Amino acid sequence: MKSWVKRLAVGFVFAILGLNFAAAGLLIWLGGSLPQIEGEKRLPGLSESVEIRRDDAGIPVIRAASMADATFALGFVHAQDRLWQMESMRRIGAGRLAEIVGTLSESLGEEILPIDRFTRGLGFYRRAEAAYERASPELKAALKHYANGVNAYLATREGPLPPEFVALFHEPEPWTPADSLVWQQLMAFQLGTNWADELVRLRMAEAGLTAAQIDFLYREADGGASRPIEIKQGRIAPHLLDQAVRFAASMPPQLAPQGASNAWALSGSRTESGKPLLANDPHLRLTNPNLWYLARIETPEGVRVGGTVPGVPFLVLGHNGKIAWGFTTPNADIQDLFIEQIDPSDPARYLAPGGSRAFETREELFLVGSRERRETFRSTRHGPVLSDITGRAESIDASAVLAIAAPSFATDDASPEAFFRLSGASSVPDAIDLLRDFSSPAQNITLADRDGNIALLFAGRVPERVAADGFLPAEGTQESGDWTGWVERDRLPLQLNPESGAVLQANNRLAGSDPDLSLGREFEAPFRAQRIRAAIEDMGDKATLNMQTGLQMDTLSVEVSGMLDLLLPRLRAEALTDGARAAVGTLRAWDGRIQRDRAAPLIYTLWTSLLHRRIFGDELGHLIKEYRRVRPHMFEAVIREAPEWCDDIRSDAVEPCETAIRESLEEAIARLTAKYGADQTGWLWGRAHEVEFRHLLWSRVPVLRDLLNASPVTDGGDYTVNRGSPSVRISDGDFSFPHVHGAGIRAVYDLSDLDASLFSTSLGQSGNPFSEHYQDLAIAWADGSYRTVGSGPAPGTRTLILRPE
Repeated sequence: MKSWVKRLAVGFVFAILGLNFAAAGLLIWLGGSLPQIEGEKRLPGLSESVEIRRDDAGIPVIRAASMADATFALGFVHAQDRLWQMESMRRIGAGRLAEIVGTLSESLGEEILPIDRFTRGLGFYRRAEAAYERASPELKAALKHYANGVNAYLATREGPLPPEFVALFHEPEPWTPADSLVWQQLMAFQLGTNWADELVRLRMAEAGLTAAQIDFLYREADGGASRPIEIKQGRIAPHLLDQAVRFAASMPPQLAPQGASNAWALSGSRTESGKPLLANDPHLRLTNPNLWYLARIETPEGVRVGGTVPGVPFLVLGHNGKIAWGFTTPNADIQDLFIEQIDPSDPARYLAPGGSRAFETREELFLVGSRERRETFRSTRHGPVLSDITGRAESIDASAVLAIAAPSFATDDASPEAFFRLSGASSVPDAIDLLRDFSSPAQNITLADRDGNIALLFAGRVPERVAADGFLPAEGTQESGDWTGWVERDRLPLQLNPESGAVLQANNRLAGSDPDLSLGREFEAPFRAQRIRAAIEDMGDKATLNMQTGLQMDTLSVEVSGMLDLLLPRLRAEALTDGARAAVGTLRAWDGRIQRDRAAPLIYTLWTSLLHRRIFGDELGHLIKEYRRVRPHMFEAVIREAPEWCDDIRSDAVEPCETAIRESLEEAIARLTAKYGADQTGWLWGRAHEVEFRHLLWSRVPVLRDLLNASPVTDGGDYTVNRGSPSVRISDGDFSFPHVHGAGIRAVYDLSDLDASLFSTSLGQSGNPFSEHYQDLAIAWADGSYRTVGSGPAPGTRTLILRPE
């Protein structure tokens, strides 16, 4: 071998070895970002020593001599385990994410900038700062103690920051009380749920659909009465609508409209112990890290146990030794869009009843890395101009813009105060009284106490409108859509100790005390509620804790039997291929349980998804992506009442529904065969239904996206109690149904022994990929394994003592 070739080969080997050693050194250094969880640590800001014991899952038990020190310690442990989650949350809320992402990549910063413009345009952080200024002295003190704990960690940590900070070359600023309060603003907007649907319906109108067609497409699943709607087309520039709809569809999980959940409570008359049981599993977009962080706090003032949110200084859902509580989203129509006509004689003004008014304007400075950008945002009498958020105000050429109104925008929103005081409630009646000041996000709150009380109440503000119902954007030039105040609390739903001995909620419609009160028309289909109600009845009067966890993991999708009874008789066996006939046999033998090891759920989901596109896709065109969710009640409405929807308007032939049903099934079988082979026993739901936990940063990096994301296969579908809502991704060449929405936390509280209460959370307690608790709970969560968060000794306990400096 020539000498230069040998030298090149040796040099290549040493280069590879050097890279390996460098990579190993980098990994060892990054491993130093793990926090100290044993021994002692002296910190400024403490009054007395605090004990923090972590069990084998990294769940902390905080023991302190005062609630002030306990709150300090909660801020400290949140920062230890979830610092990036806290940083990204406050920066999203403040509209300051692009300035740190842009230091790594200007193009990525530009990609993130619309998120900043959205939250800054809506003024989330300004309202958080205002909420702090009007907070009670007790809440201000708690926020300060928590911030001091976070900052004590930042000031005394050793080693590098978590990997996200290293990748972005970013050092976090000190934590402030407003940083904690901005989370409520984010959740209030996210769980309002219906503003994006108003956009879609407006886009449908602009695309030429009639009022009757739009009303039909949004027929209520529970049989609610249809109400006439009025459409005026051509009121807003198409490009503004397109921008707004595209942005609404692509928002990150922290902002995207969403909300579902299950909650129920049984009185002692229905339980084996004679004391209430309460179950709750809030459903949100599944993220990495998980939104929820389990913790137990013990002080002489009492105990707090359950789900906290990193960045927030109080227990969000859980129990306090006296009462337990859980949340579900009511899906009430509490956000409205307004079409504001610009004054043709003065673009700085808009038309209103009684004459034109000047836009309120403000200028905001954005940073993408170190590059500055100044933009102007406008507001009308109804609220911020949404059009300015999706496109720069100074470049918009339009005769009308969209403004948005929401209860969380009110200057007297006292929701953080109600959240804070709820964790100190002594009974269900006490909690109901404390929640009267709760404004947003509107929530159905399920309660139970040791005295035997149970309750379900609607907490939050609902706008009282002059005439409109919020289904479509209102005309800003008229008064019909204006808000005149808030619906009186006594008219909203409240069930206290009902004779049935049970309350339940699964985002279905709740009746208020006023039969004339309308809370909207977009409630969840009642399938989960029906299944929960039937299961509770089957429990009789001997319900146990484990029965409730079993119900939370229930996989029976009750709409399946009705759907198959509707669709299968419309298939003629002689007209089907062999593969389709075999699939029909599988579906006929199926009990409707959406389980990972069965083929029927995958056949059914792909078939009905394709049928949905076949029936509605020709009329909706590209808007079928926005009307994307399969609605079983709509199949029945089409087939029994409006079969003209089955006809493809793009062809000359008139196709009956039977043709659409058969051809969709055949297409599903062809797609499944091409992807998984002809053996239908291998077409398992779990092969297409892996969990997708999206990380704000790593999910954008192809290799790290796979390395740093647990993807267990799961059971469940859109309408099972064990919510396994998939993202339906069907292209010309492929399909998948990744599990993207579900219960990030499950909890069941036993009011006869609250220390026996059970919890299950997705992923793990730590957001640091070098931690053993990064994803150690993912499989247990997917399989329905629960754990207690009690005060007694736990295996693998590690103890850290925080002492005053």
